[in-house]
Amino acid sequence: MTERVKKYLENCLSRDLNHSIASLNEVKKIKDFSAEEKIHLADGLSALFFQEFGKIEDTAKIARLAESTIASFGTDISDWLINQLMESDPESAKNYARVLSQSSNKSINKAIEILSSDKIDESVNSNLIIGFGYCEDENAIKGLDVIIKNVNQLKGFARATAIQALGRIIVRLTNKLTSDQRKIIFTSAQKAISDTNVKVRMQAVRTIGKMVRYSILNDEQIDQAHKIFRTILGMDNFEWDNAYVVRHEAETALHYCQGGKTLTKSKGSVYQQDYKIVMRKELMSGMVYFRVHAPLIAKKIEAGQFIIIRPDEKSERIPISIAGWDREAGYLEIIISAVGRTSREAVSKKEGDSFTDVVGPLGQRSHVKKQDGTCVVIGGGYGTGAVIPTARDLKALGNRVIGVVGARSKELLIMVEELKSVCDEVVVTTNDGSLGTSGMVTDGLKLIMSREKVSYVLAVGPVPMMKALSEMTKADKIETWVSLNAIMVDGTGMCGACRVTVDGKTRFACFHGPDFDGHKVNFEELVKRQKMFMKLEQQAAAI
Repeated sequence: MTERVKKYLENCLSRDLNHSIASLNEVKKIKDFSAEEKIHLADGLSALFFQEFGKIEDTAKIARLAESTIASFGTDISDWLINQLMESDPESAKNYARVLSQSSNKSINKAIEILSSDKIDESVNSNLIIGFGYCEDENAIKGLDVIIKNVNQLKGFARATAIQALGRIIVRLTNKLTSDQRKIIFTSAQKAISDTNVKVRMQAVRTIGKMVRYSILNDEQIDQAHKIFRTILGMDNFEWDNAYVVRHEAETALHYCQGGKTLTKSKGSVYQQDYKIVMRKELMSGMVYFRVHAPLIAKKIEAGQFIIIRPDEKSERIPISIAGWDREAGYLEIIISAVGRTSREAVSKKEGDSFTDVVGPLGQRSHVKKQDGTCVVIGGGYGTGAVIPTARDLKALGNRVIGVVGARSKELLIMVEELKSVCDEVVVTTNDGSLGTSGMVTDGLKLIMSREKVSYVLAVGPVPMMKALSEMTKADKIETWVSLNAIMVDGTGMCGACRVTVDGKTRFACFHGPDFDGHKVNFEELVKRQKMFMKLEQQAAAI
């Protein structure tokens, strides 16, 4: 490194903001640096990308000036620049990418050559692509074909970066793109909407949103964009959408979906969910039926799935089974029994109040198919509401469906008429014989099995009830499903709190369930796990 290079670097890297700015501007004017000196200067000046000057805006100003100074060195630093981009972490790559966007054709051509290779290095390719996203001239268009290629071949963060670059190009160079180029950008973003990676989906939505806002699309594409937005926000069916987009992601995407001539929905539109209680009915003391406004979840929920609610800001999160829904009206039907502190907080809510959080749909849908014998759905207590959606699905498949509802006495029976509306017959059992068959739900099932062939049983209720029914059907090899009410925390299978043993293997009730083959569940272990926090639950309930 020459002495003058050392001197210039010392001045440019000064902690004095004004001195550093003046020195950088001076370096940009000098034309007789050798190729080796330019590389040494570029290497040294890149330290300004990360040097803080107190105020955020001053730090950013120095970094941008350092970038343009390095770019002014031209073709002599092309190989150095490309190497820096190939070796940088994603954050540092942004600075070098901005240098590339201002650099010579040699650097741009070298980047295109690497991106055109059949060999895909995701970190390298994403770093190079960032540079094209910052270009404000035809260099970005020169790289468009290879960026499109990478959008289709890269995965995860790298693919998201490539789509982000497309979004920047479409805004910066709208008037310089042909209609075919605009179409291929739209098509590439449209395909990426169904990616399993959330960052890819969000960048795809963002790019399409920009194309709508800046009036870049034709009428047909605008209609397609509108359909995509409505689908993401849970308002339309769409062929790829087996895995719903969760509420938080939909809300994050919302502002990308607004604006433009045809998308004029206000922020308080039907895209929002307020979890407002639109109906409240007390079924008995401590047990309440709610209808909750949650249109995005109502649009996707299936029989057997569940939700997790947080009644208030400081409440715990508790899982709740679904008793029904109305996709058009946008509400869910749930039944909550006040057995602990959080469920007491929930049932204290009045009509017109709102739950703080409702997350879902969670878990897997019920296992339903056309059976060669009778299907029996059995509900104990609050579980009666939970079997109604599955009974409806079984009936729709052409099955004969019988419901069994049990309680200690007739005053404690719930949702009997609702269950009758989706079943061919409902058998009622009470322990004291005050209504229907005297005994428990096992007696109701025994009565049905004595008179006709039973091929399928679903039981939802207390663990002892589900265990007894599973033991009862095992000898006859009747397909039997039980909905496990294990302790849950996050509801996505990440925390592991709801682990259960099924067929000797660990499963998570919130992710693999909640319905499991009753003949394979280790009920003894489930009972022990449910009792683990009993004392703490009692203490919390007493507060």
